[in-house]
Amino acid sequence: MQTLSGNFLKLQVKYFRVIGFDIIGSKRNWLQPWKTIFLMVGVSITQFMVVSFSIVNFEDIEKLTDALTAMIMNHLSLLKYGLIIWLRNDFRRIIHEFHKILAKEYKSEIAASIIDQENRRDQRISSVYANCFLLAAVLSASKPIMRILLLIVTSAEVQLEMNIPCYYLWDNRKLHNFLISCGLLSIASIGVVLSTIALDTFYVSLTHNLVALFKTAQYKMQFFAVTTPQETNDRLRDIIYLYKVSLDMSNRLKHFFRLLICIQMVLTSVHLCVLNFTLSYNFGQPQMFFYIVFIIAVLIQLLIYCHCGEYLKTTSQGFAVAIYDSPWYETIAVNPAIGRYLQISMMRSQRAIQIDGYFFAANMEVFLSIVMTAMSYLTLLRSVS
Repeated sequence: MQTLSGNFLKLQVKYFRVIGFDIIGSKRNWLQPWKTIFLMVGVSITQFMVVSFSIVNFEDIEKLTDALTAMIMNHLSLLKYGLIIWLRNDFRRIIHEFHKILAKEYKSEIAASIIDQENRRDQRISSVYANCFLLAAVLSASKPIMRILLLIVTSAEVQLEMNIPCYYLWDNRKLHNFLISCGLLSIASIGVVLSTIALDTFYVSLTHNLVALFKTAQYKMQFFAVTTPQETNDRLRDIIYLYKVSLDMSNRLKHFFRLLICIQMVLTSVHLCVLNFTLSYNFGQPQMFFYIVFIIAVLIQLLIYCHCGEYLKTTSQGFAVAIYDSPWYETIAVNPAIGRYLQISMMRSQRAIQIDGYFFAANMEVFLSIVMTAMSYLTLLRSVS
């Protein structure tokens, strides 16, 4: 399938292929199931060991909160793998629909400029997001190495330490067992990072291409009146149809990501709480920098869902302003019946598109609320400890 430009789903396609999927393929889109299953098994085994560690150390609040951080990340990763497998055919269909509609609008120079601008913006945000999580993964993998080097410098005793708190059925003080544990945790970390980047940046891309469609409809609305009434009616019908298609695809996007957004926002507030709690316990220690990076990564993960939801909401409401700014008065003077269609369209566009997670919408107000809730949880957790 030919893309509209070099930026259309450029980064997203790469990461989906790494985990075994071809989201723009015309036939089989789960090309290499063994990759996906291999990564999911690694995450699942690690999750079982983390849960076991939490049960064994249930009364130790410091160890328990440290384990909760890994548990939440593994849980979200498995959920994202499940959604990708479940919705892979729906993802492929909506991508082809996007391509078909955008290719049609791309024939206009202004519309092409709008589409390219939004796709460039999508790739910038997605690249920063991907790099942030890759950095967090590298730091997580290097944490035990840095710990060992620090012990070598400060004392003669070397203690092998894992980067994820787990309950092991073998003795990690033996080198071969330690290497096996490192390999297993590395597979799990890679699986978590790849699923997170693939699905979250896919959400970013879909929202930005929806914004491009809404902006295109707004631009065309301002210049819909032409010489003859019939041409004006035809052009207005095409604009209203484009707006309707954009609304339908927005509802489909909301359906795809509603469950994930709901669970993501609930767990993120807990995740931020336990990360800040762990950071407060390790304040001034060498590993403090690792937790700071993890907190930033979690905040960015929450921010892109809320920011993209807010961006789509604001842009979809702009269609009413575009109708008001259009030469509607000239058109109604010639054909009064058009005024009714414009009024209905304006009333509909005032109800903005809301990407929600059942109980709350993905917008900046919810982002601030979750951060404040996490701080409240932290205060409660410190009082209990």
